[in-house]
Amino acid sequence: MSCCYLTFDIGTTALKTALVDDQGQLQALHVEEYALLTPRPDWAEMSPERYWQAAVTGARAVFSQTHLSPTSLAAIGFSSQGQTFVPVGPNGEALANAIVWVDNRAQAIADAWETSWLSREEFRQSSGYPFIPAGLTLFKLAWLAQHTPEAHRARAFLQLPDYLIYRMTGEMATDRIIAHFSGLYDLRTGDWSPRLLEAAGITTTQLPRILEPGTVAGAVHADAAEALGIPCGTPVCVGCNDQLAGALGAGNIRPGQASETTGTALALVVTTETLLDDTRFCVGRHPVPGISYAMAFGITSAIVLKWLRDLCAPREEYAHFLAGVDAVPPGCDGLTMLPHFAGTACPTFNPDARGVFAGLTLGHTQAHLARAVMEACACMLYECLEAVLDHGRPLQSIRSLGGAARSDTWLQIKADLLGIPVERPQCADAASLGAAMMAATGTGQFATLVDACDAWYHPCRVFAPRAEITAIYRDVYQQYRQLYQRLYGETLPVPAHQ
Repeated sequence: MSCCYLTFDIGTTALKTALVDDQGQLQALHVEEYALLTPRPDWAEMSPERYWQAAVTGARAVFSQTHLSPTSLAAIGFSSQGQTFVPVGPNGEALANAIVWVDNRAQAIADAWETSWLSREEFRQSSGYPFIPAGLTLFKLAWLAQHTPEAHRARAFLQLPDYLIYRMTGEMATDRIIAHFSGLYDLRTGDWSPRLLEAAGITTTQLPRILEPGTVAGAVHADAAEALGIPCGTPVCVGCNDQLAGALGAGNIRPGQASETTGTALALVVTTETLLDDTRFCVGRHPVPGISYAMAFGITSAIVLKWLRDLCAPREEYAHFLAGVDAVPPGCDGLTMLPHFAGTACPTFNPDARGVFAGLTLGHTQAHLARAVMEACACMLYECLEAVLDHGRPLQSIRSLGGAARSDTWLQIKADLLGIPVERPQCADAASLGAAMMAATGTGQFATLVDACDAWYHPCRVFAPRAEITAIYRDVYQQYRQLYQRLYGETLPVPAHQ
């Protein structure tokens, strides 16, 4: 008898619920959007009940879309944003709104710790972060101790997937990747960091147990089963952070493979044999045991194209807005763009950087501006990638995810600029597929995550680089680098492979 997997991909502005069958085919998808609460400047919160109701609505919706019966449900899996957490009380009740990862209320605490006792190098060695981001759960827990002590005395602090797992099963469990993204985890020991827990004013008894991605955390209890419309006793598996779940869904499971997401932000995941030692990107342990990853990211990418579209042609379909982009030559007739509308992340970590169009003439059109944004995001991807390539890790191809992966033009630009093939996966919702892979492995359909990826990942189309265009784009990339240097005085390292 065939079976299926129910997955929840908990994003910043929406929760995606999916049904994946036992052949790895996406059978149904429901998107439930929600709006963040911003009661004060730099704050971002969400009612925990809103996440739960989004999951309930999504679970019922996906079964109604297909012929699949809830009785065929084999397991539940997760993909999630990191760092967002909920303090819960003695009976599992939420003591406060979830504090979302983009919330910046703890900046002063992070700055004070860095100034007084927590050096960037020390934190990098334990956490894999090359800087000290105030958005981590670690610093917000310390903020709660100072400003909301009743919430700080919580029975437990649960990251978002952990909270939904608790609502479904009554069990408190997390996976090691979500634990890592909290900032409270030590990569060297594979456990919570006693020193950082002490600094945050909490103990291990207030944190869930740490499991391998895909491990069964518990079974759906009767109340949750009734709400979700699924059988009581359904296994619930821990998942992992959405970027790593997306890497699994894109088949990025072996050293030398890579996946990238160009959406609101840009994120690059390169699978490596070991943890690389570099201050230009983040590192961590891959969901597949025994290997690691390097992760680099940019703060704003495809959202800049949305900004331009909304400015020039509000609500216009992208296909119409981008008409004429293919006719613009590489380099946009001398137009260079920096997409750093909210500062840079990897590799320069400059919060003061801003977006720029340089070289504008009266001959430039809307199509030039749009293509310049697309080329700039490809340059930013290469900028993130080159630091990993400097470690002698050549790539055979890169798999593209996110909204930008729907554009043939954008993927061809990336292939030409990077000089390597760019692959569009068959399943556009790679994080949901990765969550299903973990659940299928955790409940026995596959022996390993590698087996699951090899069976379920399929490419849709490969965009091959064109050597003559790649040569042109080398000059375009150098112009991008030089413009940043002229404006901000920071020289980006020249990659050894050029």
